[in-house]
Amino acid sequence: MGSSPPLAIADLCDAYSHLLTNGELRPLPPVFQIYGRNKVFSGHIVTVKCFEDNILVHGFLAQEGHGRVLVVDGCGSMRKAVVGGNLAKRAQNNGWAGIVVYGCVRDVDDINLCDIGVRALNSYPVRPDKKGNGEKHIPVTIAGTRVCDGDWLYADSDGILVSSVELAGM
Repeated sequence: MGSSPPLAIADLCDAYSHLLTNGELRPLPPVFQIYGRNKVFSGHIVTVKCFEDNILVHGFLAQEGHGRVLVVDGCGSMRKAVVGGNLAKRAQNNGWAGIVVYGCVRDVDDINLCDIGVRALNSYPVRPDKKGNGEKHIPVTIAGTRVCDGDWLYADSDGILVSSVELAGM
């Protein structure tokens, strides 16, 4: 980011209201908790869908992030956490901008020490399965909103926006 502060999510909604109207800019419903030190983050989206299993998440976060955001469709499960403190630390160290989990995280105190943005429905202490089930680089539905691999994500304390195009100001 440059020397000027980034536009807030609310400002982006105002500036790009035409994209809200035509569906190219999609706010995620306000169901996510905020974790990690970086309350404001943005980046190119990589998608993974995995129900109560995080082997594919491990695989992505072991790679260089290049400022991307991993969007994990955990199918809204509240029974097992698919991201914990170790994965958040790995994501931070490998240059990921953020992780959005449509499901649960755990090790919240550890995640909150990481210089990364994390959003999740909630925390839950039970670890995930390790079977490798899931799909990657596919369109997913997060809280009723379509998110595609290659879209852009913008997040701050007001909420999360998904855009089909890169927006100026973030």
